[in-house]
Amino acid sequence: MFRLDRRKALWQIVWSMRVFVAFALAVWVLPGANQPAHGQQNFSATQAILSSGLHLFVPVSINGTKRTWWLIDTGAPGSLIAPSLQQRLSLPAPPPQTGFKATARISGKNYPVVLAQGVDFNGAQIGPGYFAVAPLDVMEKERTNAFSGGFDKGGLIGMNFLLKRGALINYKTYQIFLSRQGSALPLSREGYEKMGYNYVPLRITPRGYVEVEGTIGGSNYSFLLDTGAFVSQIEPKIRDRNHIAYSATRALLTAPYAGVKEVRLTQSTIPGFKIGKQDLSDFRIGFAESHTFDPGFLHEYGGILGPDLLHYHEALIDLGNRALYLKPDIRDHKR
Repeated sequence: MFRLDRRKALWQIVWSMRVFVAFALAVWVLPGANQPAHGQQNFSATQAILSSGLHLFVPVSINGTKRTWWLIDTGAPGSLIAPSLQQRLSLPAPPPQTGFKATARISGKNYPVVLAQGVDFNGAQIGPGYFAVAPLDVMEKERTNAFSGGFDKGGLIGMNFLLKRGALINYKTYQIFLSRQGSALPLSREGYEKMGYNYVPLRITPRGYVEVEGTIGGSNYSFLLDTGAFVSQIEPKIRDRNHIAYSATRALLTAPYAGVKEVRLTQSTIPGFKIGKQDLSDFRIGFAESHTFDPGFLHEYGGILGPDLLHYHEALIDLGNRALYLKPDIRDHKR
């Protein structure tokens, strides 16, 4: 999970954000989804809200307690719970017979792990499951225009839960779909392509990260698909290798659980930048080092595809079927 130092210039990822005004949208119909003859849906749909950082938050209840808002984070192999919420709930450590470790090591530090028997995802039960108890101070700065009430945050939902239910993350309608019957939803690639989406295959690495392949300057790179990051960013050495002109910003990037602290961003467009068949040459993107860990990628680490790119390209992330769908940039002008 990343943050920008908001005492500095916020860069340009939020100023053109469309205001989210429809909190209670009708359930979006899944193209190509095969429904049972008796009419019962084989998936659940949850309306998320869009935050000031272009993140998606969903209401989650732990063990039947009051719902709080949780960040959807494909960049986190595991899930985190805020220490303040754990203090109220007193969730137990993993039972010894499960063989699950009592601590999780994140960015050189050990954090306690707890077990929740009930994890209610706005009516869909996705528990039991494990959470690391770790500070989420960065997330506390997030705001939303979706409603005027409290925006109490309980933690983040990572890949351990999202993969189990084959989550589909919809950046067009801000909804999360989960399978009720397995680890994948019965979706049709052809249905999305008829809607104007470009298909991009995903790979889940053995370490639990989402890998997307792309090209810059004729070379193949692997990118981390990270809905919990604050901006999309490319490794500076790729920028320099391709002699890309860039401009400086005053924005500083911090990633507390990736060992990144106050790294300054530069920005530019990248001629010939593609993710699958989707041309991103006109997308103004940041450059900052984020390769502080080994995600287990097949190609050289290229950087992060974050919520700004996903939002403006109305991305559909189908984790169960290992597919990413992108449309051309929805804005009339590029940043």
